[in-house]
Amino acid sequence: MENQIDTVADLVGTIVAEMDRLNYKPSVIKQYRIVWDKLCTHSGEMPVSDFSIEHGMDFLEDVLHIRSHPLSESTSHRWMKAIYVVSDFNRTGVLTLRKPGREFVFAGAAAVPFQTYVDSMAAKGLSAAHIRNSSTYLERLAAFLDHAGLVDIAGLDHVHVHGFVESLAIYELPTIYHTVCVLRGVLCYLHEEGLVPRDLSPLVPRIRYTKKARIPSAYSRGEVEQMVAAIDRDNPRGRRDLALILLAARLGLRASDIAGLRFSNLKWEQDAIEIVQHKTGRVLVLPLLNDVGEAIIDYLRNARPHSDSEYVFLKLNGPCEPMRPLSIHAVVHTRLKAAGVAIPPGKKHGPHALRHSLASALLEKKVPLPAISAALGHSDTGSTAAYLKIDLGQLRGCALDVPGLYQGYLDSLGGGGNEG
Repeated sequence: MENQIDTVADLVGTIVAEMDRLNYKPSVIKQYRIVWDKLCTHSGEMPVSDFSIEHGMDFLEDVLHIRSHPLSESTSHRWMKAIYVVSDFNRTGVLTLRKPGREFVFAGAAAVPFQTYVDSMAAKGLSAAHIRNSSTYLERLAAFLDHAGLVDIAGLDHVHVHGFVESLAIYELPTIYHTVCVLRGVLCYLHEEGLVPRDLSPLVPRIRYTKKARIPSAYSRGEVEQMVAAIDRDNPRGRRDLALILLAARLGLRASDIAGLRFSNLKWEQDAIEIVQHKTGRVLVLPLLNDVGEAIIDYLRNARPHSDSEYVFLKLNGPCEPMRPLSIHAVVHTRLKAAGVAIPPGKKHGPHALRHSLASALLEKKVPLPAISAALGHSDTGSTAAYLKIDLGQLRGCALDVPGLYQGYLDSLGGGGNEG
């Protein structure tokens, strides 16, 4: 990148210039500029070194909350993608937006050899779809190598290979799998053609993947407790984060239901939490466990900003507004990373992962499927079986006392109901 990048605004300007260079349609650039211009205003003179995905999620929370009309699902997805693109470009210098219908541009030292490789695939009779998909990944690789300062393809070495593989961490497993397959193929070609002295393809990791394969989103009980134990409870943010994380980890609440939790949902006399689930519209009643209740009380007494809001969880900075699901997702992700919990590429790392972790732990303890369904707020056991990727037939013989066994396991996690 030729221009110096000091602020988030500089970074956005560089991304837009790259889109112009790659001949993106003005209408597409305009759509993303809507988000990025708001991000620049929100960030002010923030140094680009301080920008993080968490800052981007906070920005989305602020902007979406003040809108008079909610965004459509597709628009919301594009807004989130716009933030990920900025974060990814800041880290790697590679533009990850796809542009349907355009010609691929292989940058820098990789331009000629990559184009020759693409031509060789066509000569072998490979399908146009296969060549186009491969070119997508090759373009990212070429941009990465150019950003890394590679001036001659003969200088390609293990540092470039490892660096590019590490840059794939933000993608889902299918994208990572297909990218490393293309990477391995082009490295073999470059060596066979004498363009690179060493065969670097063995350095590319092997990834097992089928269309039905998914990296489990569950974390072990030890990993969840590691995250919980690492939260500093001596400051307002820690107290708030502990309370909302325990709601996800102990009770399996979704981010939308945590964000929407009101004081009226806390049934202290009955040691229960009663909500109407945002996703399904169904009523869900769960036990208010000791550690969950204590964390909520500690947050309310010592950390929650003074406000008449009916919502339990509020933003700590700026206006005392309710937290949004995006921010709750960012909290869980940040706390997992801070605790040193490994998050493999493609593995979920928000409240949904903690919800899945609870369900998996209940299953391991042989809690009957109907009890797990009740805990998750699922309407039937079939939904829960699919959610856990298990064989429903394996559980048909299970006919234990549902409430008692479920409550017993929850006791082992955080204790039973609150005692006054």
